[in-house]
Amino acid sequence: MLIDCDIIDAMTMDEAVNHWQRRSRSELKAACILFEKQEPEVYGEVIFHCHLASELALKAKYIQENDTAAPFTHNLSELAKLLDEQWTESDYMNFDQLSDNAVLARYGDEEWHENYATKEKAMIWLEKTEEFLKKIQS
Repeated sequence: MLIDCDIIDAMTMDEAVNHWQRRSRSELKAACILFEKQEPEVYGEVIFHCHLASELALKAKYIQENDTAAPFTHNLSELAKLLDEQWTESDYMNFDQLSDNAVLARYGDEEWHENYATKEKAMIWLEKTEEFLKKIQS
C-alpha cells in the first residue's frame, strides 16, 4: 500500500495547526497512560513522550505564526527561538533539559535510566509539559 502524499499537500495551514495540536495532546495522554502503569522501566518513555508533546505544540505554533511548514528539528530551544513568544531563562533551561533527556530516554545507558528515568522525574516532566501545553495552546 502506498501513502497518498497529496493528502498532506492539500491540508490547509489551519488544518495542519489543528493536527499538530491534537497530536501534541495525544502524546501527553500517552505519557500519562505510561506513568499510571507505575512500572519503573517505562518512566524514560514518559519523559520521551513529554518531549514529543512539547515539540509538536511548538511546531503547531510555528505553523500558525509563519503560515509555512515547521522546521525539521527536535531541539525545543531552537523551535522556541523561532516563535513570537517571550521565553524566560528558566523556559530555555527546561527546553534544553527535556530535549537532552528525550535523546537519553531513547539511547541512554543503564546508569541514566537508573538515576534519571525515575517516577519523581517523570512526574515533574508531566506537570511541566501539562502547564506548557496549556500556555502555548491557549
